[in-house]
Amino acid sequence: MSNLVILQNDLRLHDNPALYYAAQEDLPIIVVYVIEKRIGTAALWWLTKSLTNFRERLQEYGIELLSVFDRNQFPDLIDYLQKDLSIEIKKIFSNGIDFDLPDKSLEKIHESLMPNNIYDFSKLPKEHKVFTPFWKFLQEKFEPELPVDDPKFSKSNKTMIQFDRFQEIPYEKTREDLDSHWKTGEKAALEQYRNFVKSRLVNYDVERDYFSRDGTSKLSPHLRFGEISARKIYHDLKKNSRNKRFLSELGWREFGYQTYYFHPKMDSIPLNPKYANFFPKYNEDHLIAWKNGTTGYPVIDAAMRQLKHTGWMHNRLRMVVASFLTKNLLIPWQQGEQFFYDCLVDGDRALNPMNWQWVAGCGFDSVPYFRIFNPSLQGEKFDSDGTFVRYWVEELKNVSKSFNIYKDYEKIPSKSYPKPIINYSKSRIRALETLKNVVNPKVVKVQKRSHKEEDSDED
Repeated sequence: MSNLVILQNDLRLHDNPALYYAAQEDLPIIVVYVIEKRIGTAALWWLTKSLTNFRERLQEYGIELLSVFDRNQFPDLIDYLQKDLSIEIKKIFSNGIDFDLPDKSLEKIHESLMPNNIYDFSKLPKEHKVFTPFWKFLQEKFEPELPVDDPKFSKSNKTMIQFDRFQEIPYEKTREDLDSHWKTGEKAALEQYRNFVKSRLVNYDVERDYFSRDGTSKLSPHLRFGEISARKIYHDLKKNSRNKRFLSELGWREFGYQTYYFHPKMDSIPLNPKYANFFPKYNEDHLIAWKNGTTGYPVIDAAMRQLKHTGWMHNRLRMVVASFLTKNLLIPWQQGEQFFYDCLVDGDRALNPMNWQWVAGCGFDSVPYFRIFNPSLQGEKFDSDGTFVRYWVEELKNVSKSFNIYKDYEKIPSKSYPKPIINYSKSRIRALETLKNVVNPKVVKVQKRSHKEEDSDED
């Protein structure tokens, strides 16, 4: 007789309720990782690295990890354990799974514990569609569960059977270039967290927008795969009011998962029904230029090349390039969402589509259609000397620092750097006219606002 632990994106020992409570049972433990339905190439690279690392940590305690990379094979795994190996499963522990167990007998012994979020959305009385009241409501009405201790495995928890199936962890070889940019696994996640708290958290509110500086936590991929507990971070930092800004970013993550909980198809279906039939015709060459970082707009190109080489992009830049694609180029947000999902190491089924819908204007609590990020002004504000752009855009490395590559981007003295694929001002007017007809705003006076007022502090 054995207990089964099913994991999904919770590759850690600390604050892992499923492992913690399974370890308290006086029975062998078999751990099974079941991959989610949709995962991008860069995220798969991260997962295979992290999963290999986690398997090795479990093996230190004599516990084996099996992997199911096609969830349709999960019933085969159960048959393999029960019929081929004659293992009787007493209990199944998980931190929540996104698929159905093969039969009711397994459901009866399944203990679904706390997922890798701060709050349990199944306990919400209703769905929230605006972030600020959502986050305020959670903080006032619910006290997140405290993190559990590391599991205390005993000799009786050791997996006593040798397995000859479900051992393989498919390795994503096409993104081996990411090895030089990231360290995966729980230990790396905790080290990254400690370094952030020690050296960058105090100035996070100011530094986080400057994409030429190391001002963000870069914990997103670690949180994505549950290498670090969101509850741990929340409880660690909530006592200090200086951490309010960073905790609100964790709150936005919660908002994304809450939205996904109620709208699991939001990767393709706009949350605002007014956008349901909005499929503008677009220039395929513009989409290719955007993906390749050859638009002729320095900050857009630098950001897209950073994404291509590292599997990550600064959060403000994610908003800028998304705005450029969906508004200046009038390309459907789904195209950008799919591309990001494949390229990002933190590509997440909830946060990625929610953020894209937020920028495009068709999501919950979204920016209004007339808010369009000006890439040149964004560069001048948050990379004033062009350090970031010159680092990532090879063609601009030798352009004199006295030349303003943001203000005079149409006159960049480089034969190899492409000319702008669109006229920004004209594309902005086109976007305003097109999107106004989509959303049919109640108040049309926004058109009378000055250019500076419309762009506000986002441009």
